[in-house]
Amino acid sequence: MALEDIFRALEEQAEQECQQILEDASDQSDAILEEAQEQAEEIRSKLVTETEKATRLTASQSINSSRLENKKKVAAIKQDAVVGIFDKVLQKAKDLRGSNSYEATLKVLVEEAIEGLEGDVQVLVDPADADLASSILSKIGISAEVKPEISTSGGVVVVTGEGRIMRRNTIEDRLEKIEPHIQADVAEILFS
Repeated sequence: MALEDIFRALEEQAEQECQQILEDASDQSDAILEEAQEQAEEIRSKLVTETEKATRLTASQSINSSRLENKKKVAAIKQDAVVGIFDKVLQKAKDLRGSNSYEATLKVLVEEAIEGLEGDVQVLVDPADADLASSILSKIGISAEVKPEISTSGGVVVVTGEGRIMRRNTIEDRLEKIEPHIQADVAEILFS
């Protein structure tokens, strides 16, 4: 019986060791599972935070882009309105030719353009102003050839020095010169 007792004792000892190994394995498995769950939670939390940041950044960029686009559209509309005002002024300038003050206006434009010039002078005018320009030149004692060769709302272009010197003094030229200087004022009047 002694041999049987030894085998039984060995068998019990083996069974206890197996049971201990299984318990240790179960404990290790629980620890690994718990650690994996903690790591998964950290990863999930980190991804949620990064996704929130990316979403906020994208939303912010989208809002800024929309604001910039709106500002561009508003600026374009305002610019079109200012240009429209200058177009209306130019259209009104065309009506100047039929007014009582046009002869005096054309006289001033001619005198300014011719001032200080000597020699052979040609005065280019719109065909509608040819007779009036000739009359004005005669009245102010200037001998110059009047050529009805330009299209303008009023005013003259004076050429001298065999075409090397040209002075433009038309209503359109004057409006073009002043436009950059008063655009801000016009915009302020329109949009304030």
